[in-house]
Amino acid sequence: MSSPSEPEKYSIDDMMERLKNRPAEDPIEYGQLVTRPDGSQAVRVRKRKRRSHQPVKEERARQRRARMFQISGFLILLFAGLIAAGVALAYANTPTFREGLVRKISASSGARVDLQRFRVNPTYAVADWLSLDWPGGNALQNLSLRGIKANLHPVSFLGRSVRGEEMLVQEATLNLREPQGGVPLWEGPAASGTDTAVRFDQYTIPKLNVIFGDRATSPVQIWGSEATFVSANRNGRPELLLNKGDLAASGWPKLRIHRAYIDFSGKQVNLVSLRLMHETDSTGIFELSGTIFPYPPGRASELSVLLDDYPVSGIAGPEFGLLFAGRIDTQPATGSNRLTFTPGHDAAASLSVTFSCPGKSLELSGFPMLSGLSQALDDEWFLRPDFDTEAGGLLRRADGSVEIENLKLESKDRMALRGGVTMNPARQLSGDLEVGLAEGMIKASGSRRLDAMFSPPREGYRWLTVRIGGSAGSPADNFKELYESSTSAPPATPERGVPSFDDLTRPK
Repeated sequence: MSSPSEPEKYSIDDMMERLKNRPAEDPIEYGQLVTRPDGSQAVRVRKRKRRSHQPVKEERARQRRARMFQISGFLILLFAGLIAAGVALAYANTPTFREGLVRKISASSGARVDLQRFRVNPTYAVADWLSLDWPGGNALQNLSLRGIKANLHPVSFLGRSVRGEEMLVQEATLNLREPQGGVPLWEGPAASGTDTAVRFDQYTIPKLNVIFGDRATSPVQIWGSEATFVSANRNGRPELLLNKGDLAASGWPKLRIHRAYIDFSGKQVNLVSLRLMHETDSTGIFELSGTIFPYPPGRASELSVLLDDYPVSGIAGPEFGLLFAGRIDTQPATGSNRLTFTPGHDAAASLSVTFSCPGKSLELSGFPMLSGLSQALDDEWFLRPDFDTEAGGLLRRADGSVEIENLKLESKDRMALRGGVTMNPARQLSGDLEVGLAEGMIKASGSRRLDAMFSPPREGYRWLTVRIGGSAGSPADNFKELYESSTSAPPATPERGVPSFDDLTRPK
């Protein structure tokens, strides 16, 4: 808005006059107003000089030079590393490195070493065969490894030790034996502590075989187990994990390994858990735990035994298991539920378990007395009596013999059984069984011979002691003789029609 003292309109001459009379102090941005000789005016601008010092551009140049130095250094180190790796790889495939590796393995294991077809590539070290043999004082006899593949730490090419995370072995066979007294355990001086020349964190073996003694006469063998050996567990001790595989023990039914956890402390082996299953059964569990003492030679080891829903035939054998069929559990008992053996070639294991059948039953079959009772009582149940009220006893295995002691079987209001039966290594049976029949069943049969054979009532049953004999495949007893020699009944005559034992047991 214009000032009141100024006119609202200007002529051309007024405007030119005002421009000529413009005060010199009137600020002109970026320059100075000057009048030329011809009377015209212009704004003179001072020419700015280019500065020689430019901090931003200098900082950029400095960063570029530093980046170039870094890239150059990285490339130099990369090329040097590649050259060093190539030299190390070439050296690792020389006989000198191989011989040094053999010496390191021998120093770590204390065994004589045979290494075949060893070679190293940029990723792994591989070998076709590695064999270790220990002196006679060691429980380890020989370890053969086939198809070895190991990732080596770079320090293995430069230092005095061979290190790595994992070694994979396609198949391994370990031979164990009874150590000899007075013979060295190691081929040379043993490595001290954990400072071993060869050490991998983990050894993985998809197929491990373990043989105790000579293969032809070995008392215990393990075949085809998946094994993982860890150099140091959370407790700092070596540990061995097994999964699946077959276990064959001389004179025992074949077993399958479900899983096992073993760790090693000094010269003792801690069997934390070895869970076994019967060859043809996938339900019952046979579990061992305890400590094994390989040294000194001849020292016995004792393992705890736990049975859970395990078939009798899995311990007693298939023939004995036909006579007493069922599934059993261990019951706590002093001096029982143990497997005792002495490590070595001639080791003989003895087993003692106190068992019961809670919620299950035990079936008796095969004995001639059962057929006689079934005919005399006219009840087919006695051919294969099923004892579900009470079933338990003590089962032993030792020196090829199988024995059931303190047998207590009962089917309420029908039959009870007490006593024991033994099967020797020749499969011959012996023992005495007390057979109890309910008083009501004897009276209902109307047989005066049965009434004369059995004792007066005791514990709710009338009892008869039967002598067991024969073989496991063809058991025998003296029930027929007892029946026929019964004198309380009058002599059998055709007129009275009293049946003989043969009449009772003759198939109808």
